[in-house]
Formats: sequence, structure tokens, C-alpha cells
Amino acid sequence: MKQWLTAKEISEQRLPGLPESKSGVLRHAKLHHWECQATSSNGGVSYEFHISNLSKQAREVLQEQHRLAVLKKMTLRATSLQGNNLLTLPASKAKTTQRQRDTASSRAMVLRAIQAMVEEGISQESAIATILTQAQLGSLAQTNPVLEKALMASVDPRGHGQRQIAHSCDDVAARHCYPSKRSIMRWFSELKQQGDLIPKQREKAPLPKWLAAFRQYYNVPEKPSLNGAYELFRENWFGDGPCPSIYAVRRAMDKLGKVEREKGRMGSHDLVNIRPFTRRRFDHLLPCDIYSADGHTFDGEVSHPLHGRPFRPEITTFIDIATRRVVGVSVTLAESGMAVLDALMDACKCGVPALIYVDNGSGYVNHMLKDEAKGILARLGSEMTHSIPYNSKARGVIERVHQTLWVAGAKTLPNYVGKDMDRQARLANFKASRQGAQSDGPISTLSWSDFMAWVDGRIEWYNKRPHNSLPKIDDQGTKRHQTPLEVWMDKVATGWEPLVLNNDEIAHVFRPREERTVVRGEVRLFNNRYFSPELEEFHGLNVHVAYDIHDPNRVWVFDMITGELIAHADWNANESKYYPDSVLNQAREKRAQGRLNRAMKRVDEIEAERRGNGVFDRPGAIEQNRSDLFAQLDQAVFQPQAIAQKTALQPPVNQYESLSPAGRFALYQECQHNQDGASQHQVWMKTYPLTKEFKYFRSFDEQKPLSQEDGTHEKEKYS
Repeated sequence: MKQWLTAKEISEQRLPGLPESKSGVLRHAKLHHWECQATSSNGGVSYEFHISNLSKQAREVLQEQHRLAVLKKMTLRATSLQGNNLLTLPASKAKTTQRQRDTASSRAMVLRAIQAMVEEGISQESAIATILTQAQLGSLAQTNPVLEKALMASVDPRGHGQRQIAHSCDDVAARHCYPSKRSIMRWFSELKQQGDLIPKQREKAPLPKWLAAFRQYYNVPEKPSLNGAYELFRENWFGDGPCPSIYAVRRAMDKLGKVEREKGRMGSHDLVNIRPFTRRRFDHLLPCDIYSADGHTFDGEVSHPLHGRPFRPEITTFIDIATRRVVGVSVTLAESGMAVLDALMDACKCGVPALIYVDNGSGYVNHMLKDEAKGILARLGSEMTHSIPYNSKARGVIERVHQTLWVAGAKTLPNYVGKDMDRQARLANFKASRQGAQSDGPISTLSWSDFMAWVDGRIEWYNKRPHNSLPKIDDQGTKRHQTPLEVWMDKVATGWEPLVLNNDEIAHVFRPREERTVVRGEVRLFNNRYFSPELEEFHGLNVHVAYDIHDPNRVWVFDMITGELIAHADWNANESKYYPDSVLNQAREKRAQGRLNRAMKRVDEIEAERRGNGVFDRPGAIEQNRSDLFAQLDQAVFQPQAIAQKTALQPPVNQYESLSPAGRFALYQECQHNQDGASQHQVWMKTYPLTKEFKYFRSFDEQKPLSQEDGTHEKEKYS
């Protein structure tokens, strides 16, 4: 506040006990001998009077007017935590609510307004009193509405109930809208001692002891509802006092975090989906640094390349992490190590990777790839790492490729069988394709050649499509993400070059190897023998045998220690006239034969059920010596008339079965001598000589006549 005032300024203040005109103030000052000082003004001289010349009452009014003027011209803005030392939170109070932070911001605005008034020469107590008085009178809302709102928001509602806004000095409740002078002084003290203006936090009540017992019924894999778990909890209540109400249970469960609440209801693998995670950066990688691969059973049916019936092929995809370019793909009949080998061979045509990141499937964890001595990765100089089991999210790049490249593409083809396909439509497509295959009718599935062409087209589309994870570029005035091929070519333009294998190197590196023992110039592989005369001096030694999965006619034999090529061993080079089978053909033939055997057993069972014939008893043995048997044959007399009568009355089969074995043989001999009677037994005459019974009697007939001593021989049994 100014200490020296002119007569005009004093008159304008309209102070009590003083004239209200300039001339009147000058006469009053001259009469009472006021202390003054002369100052130059507008080319003349003016006189200023010190405020100590005024009466006490006039000085108080003058100070009040000055405080109001300062308060009126003060401009306040909302205060944030950043850049404000009044709101810096200590680590112990970092966990605060939004209401607490808003209250602290309002208190900081009030203290800053008081500090501004102090800088204008007003005491701290006077500034506090002026602000509170103006607020309670309702004039602060007109002179400085921002400060008035901050003053109301600075009150902690927990101790004052619901805040009310008062617009009149007659409103008694207005006194409860604003803080007291003592509270504001306490804020200054807390700011000095604690360094913050955060209201005290209310301590959270501990969780009830019975909550652990309730969670035994709620946090289970069956995922019961809260009401269902509460019913079991209430039925088995064993604590002291009454069972808590369901409302108390709900309030207690609401205090738990989302992850803690789902423990037990979700396994550790599913809990990962709601827990925090770490995003992996790849901007520091170069192409071919890391390849990621995975197999995918296609969500659509195509025609089998061998028998033409619908089936779902297996697609193995390799993608470069740095550029998101699909570098290799293999389409096979089923998942296998050979499918991975074929896809890796295709990927190495773009560049040999330094690291291959895959899961723990059998197609990747095998000696053909990972063996340190004869594995393909050792010859490539690449390293294979595996993700944690049941953590497919770690390989999210290749998993996302399956959705974008194959699943979305399968929906554009006929016979889509994905899990989101309507069940009724899926079954209708399934029946139609199977009926067409059985009746040799038209099938709506793609042929194998058309499907392979479609796969190549999808890969080209993906590599030329803007990828959201790649940097943005300016394309003819519009911003878009780069495509995988553009990023790859940018790296090549900066001087990077991939390590590419030629056809001979690919053939050498990607031939699988097996350890075998040389035996007399031969090595055995997959039930085939390969021979080379150059293996003569390696008899009994173990060697590495490399083979081509598509050509079984030749193998390559390497020294196990030095890795030097010993010889080319040809299939059955020391034999002739034997056609070889490849590894794939042998596996296919074995699988087909097994399926055929199982199918034939089923057909025989169905035919037996349809005929419904009883089980025939096994013929009994004839316990008789030779002399008695031939005596019966000599005494047997064939009656043609009686047999003819039986033939007319009984079926032919029963006619012959009713005879004894000796009688049937006698009938055959009679028909041989009597051609007229043999016409009735033409069919039987053709089949009976093929039986064991006929051969048995015929052998004895050729040995006749026998002596009587034959009867003493050991009895012969007919079976």
C-alpha cells in the first residue's frame, strides 16, 4: 500500500473525518500541520501527505479499501501438480484419490492469493480476514469468483458435511462453506512441515476374517456365481455369531483387486491375460536377425492331392520380426519336422536367420534340426530358442499373422470350417462335400494346385500391405504405414545385405543326417541299403549319412569327426531289380495299409452280422484202426434208389452231411463207375475231391490190400 498520498487521492477515498474535495483536504492539512513532501508533476509541483497524518479510523478504512482493490484485481488460475512446489507429493502420499488432489489444488490457490496480498504490503492475518469476510458477505463471488470457488473447494467435506453455496450474508449456513482462519493458518504450517496440502487419508478397514472362508467356495475353477457360493458358505457357516449377509460379502469382495478376485477361478495361464505385460521393441533389429515360425491348421477344406477328398492342410509360416515380412511357407498334409524343414528352406532363400524363435512343438524340438553334430541349424549357424510353455502371447507376431493371413483369407473360400462359422452351415457344407466325394460328384473345395496358387497370392498381398507396427511415411500427401517389403528394401538401400544360399548350398545344408554304421561297404537307412566301394576301409565305423527326402536313390556319407564327404552311396548299388521307396512313400504306404486292414475287419464284422449264421461245430475225430475202416468200406452198399428219394425230399447239402465220411467216399467211387447216377451229383463231384476227407481216404485206397497186422497199429485220427 502506498505510504504517501496526494490531496486528490485522499479525497477520492472518502475517508471518515476528512473533507471529500481536494481543496478541503489541503485546508485541513494546512490547519493541522500535516507532514508533506513536494514532487514534480506535469511541469509543476504537487504535495503528498504521509498516511500517518490520518486518524486511526481513516487509516483502517484506507487499508481495507487497499485490500479490496488488491483482491479485486488478483487473477487466479487452476493449479496442477506439475510445476507447483505447493503441491509436490512425497512418496508416502503418492497414492491419493482425485478428491484429495482437487482439495490440495484449491488450498494452494488460496495460499497463493494470501501470499500475493502479503507482497502488496498487507499482513498475513489481514489478508486472511479480508478474504474470509468478503466470502461470508457474498461480495467475493463478484470481485473474484475464482478465489471464491477455490475457497469453497478447499474445505474437507468429511468434517463439514455437504457443502452449500451461499449468495447472501444472511444465510447462516454460509459460514460452513468456507474454512476458518485457524484452518488456513494450519495449512501454512503443514506446507512448511510436511511439504504438501493433501488432506489426511482415512485408513482402510482390514478385510474381515471370514472372507477367506467364503473364498473357498467362490474362488474355484467351476466359477460359481457369488450368490451360489454364498449359499454354500451359509450352509457350512461355523464361525461365532451370525453368518454375514450377502451384502456384507459383496462389499468385502469389492475391496479385492481384479486379479486377486479371479485367483482360483482362473488358472495361472488365464491370469496372464489380465495381468500387466511388457511390450517388446523391434526397432533396433535388422532383417534376418530373428525369424519366428509356427504351424497352423487351415480353417478351410481343400481337395487332397492324392485321393481328392476334402481335408484341412497344415501351413507352416516363417516371418521376419524386424520387417514383418513373410519369408517362408510350407503347405503339408500334417504337422511334422519335414514341414518345418521345408518352410525353413524356403525362408533361407530370403536370408539365413541368426535366431529362430518358436514354440516347443515336436516339429521344432528334434535331432534333425537341433543336433549339435548333424543338425541342420548347426550347419546353418543359426540358433533356435523356444518360448515358455503355454505362453503363446510371447510369439504374438506370428500368432497375429495366422489371423490376418490365413484365418481371414479362409473366410473368402468355400468350405470354411472356423470356430466362428455357424454350426448349421458348417454341417451342411461338411455333408455336401462328403456326399460329393463318395458319389464322384462335384466338390466345392479348391483343388490342390489352386490352393497352392492362392497361398502364394496371399503371401504377396501381405508383404505389400501397410503394417500398423511399422513406421509411417508420406505417400503422395497422405500418411500411411510402410509395407514389409518397403522396410526390407530400405535396409538393403542403407548397405545391409542378407546371407543367401545358392541351390547347391541349400541342397547340402538341408539334407537331414542320420548316424549309421558301415557294414562291408553298405549303410542302411529307412530299410534301404546303400553301397559304395569307397566305404570299404570304413567297415564297422560310424558315419553321418545325409539323404534327400524326395529322392531315395542316393545318400551322402560324411566323416563324423572332420565332416569331410567320404562317398556318394547309391541305393542297392550291389544289387539289381529292386525298386526303392522314398521316406515319404514308405510312411504313406504303411499308413494306408493300416487303415485298409482296420476297414476290412469292420467289413467282415458287418457281413457276419447281416448273415446271422450260427457257428459251425468242428468235426470230431475218427478213432478207428485201418483194418476196421477198410472192413466198413468193403461192406458198404450204395442204394441209388434210396439216395434219389432222399434227394427229392431234402436239400442237397443235408444229403451229403447225413452220410458218414466212409459213405461219402463210397458214393464218390460209385459215381465214378456209374455215370448215370453221377449226373445228380455233378456239383458235389467237382468239390469233394478238394476236401481233406477225400485225400485221406484216397491215400488208404492206394495202399490196399493191407495185411491183418495193420489193425494192431496205432489208431489214426481224422481231422
